[in-house]
Amino acid sequence: MTGIILATFLVLGHIFTAEGKVAREGRVHYRLHSIYARLEPVVIHTADFFVSRRFFRENPIGRAILWMIGKSNALIPHGVVIPTSAAIRIVRDIEKHSDGQGHIAVGPCVCQRVLKRPREPLNKDMTIWYGAEIYRNLFPEEYREIDSDEAANLLRGFHEQGLAPVAEFCMQSRRWMFVICNCDAEVCCPTRLYNAAGVSLYPGPFLARQETAKCLGPKECGACLDRCHFQANRVEGDKVLLESKKCLGCGLCVTTCRGQARRLEKRPGYRGRLLPWELIKDAEPA
Repeated sequence: MTGIILATFLVLGHIFTAEGKVAREGRVHYRLHSIYARLEPVVIHTADFFVSRRFFRENPIGRAILWMIGKSNALIPHGVVIPTSAAIRIVRDIEKHSDGQGHIAVGPCVCQRVLKRPREPLNKDMTIWYGAEIYRNLFPEEYREIDSDEAANLLRGFHEQGLAPVAEFCMQSRRWMFVICNCDAEVCCPTRLYNAAGVSLYPGPFLARQETAKCLGPKECGACLDRCHFQANRVEGDKVLLESKKCLGCGLCVTTCRGQARRLEKRPGYRGRLLPWELIKDAEPA
């Protein structure tokens, strides 16, 4: 029964068509997500409860349970990790496809606010498309409308501060793209869920590559060790080695590598199940 109801909502409204083109959300879609926005604190507290327990982080049985919860629960937003250039491309296109109307807003990180674990920058929750309108209407004192220029500048600043852009989708469908989160590994629930059980985040359209000979090593540089939120680096001798299978493609390591040993390129076989390749294909990798 639940599946039928959700399928009905998906048919009545969406953002992206099967071809990756932008479409208008329906009224039922909008109202349902407004309900979700009010329930989001409960979702975050629940996710935090599980991921804070060692049993679910370190025990194979616990991780399996957490994985099943994440995969089966449509209310847990799932995100695609993207480099800052792709995030900027998205916000630029929003203005182009929205007839000049404001569909970008910024407000406090929901995870930090709900869990009462504030840290700078606090205002890094960049709601987009219909999500911007919903969050501005529900939380007018917290969210403010911004244009694509300010959004791009904020995203560049978040990158410098070591935050990974994640295009988030509710109902695990590309039709529900509503926010670009700028995530860390200490407070952000999606990132912590991914690191604990491999759910809530998907590898993005780009992938980091390394020329090992150019790596200056952990003593002279080592910025990638601090910048990566997804445990994709390991120290071996006097080099830091990139484990490509663990790389989600945020590009944080690329722009701060003092030896210029890393680059971003398109991920082989990227299918764009959530984030259409057509939407970010012209984004310049870092």
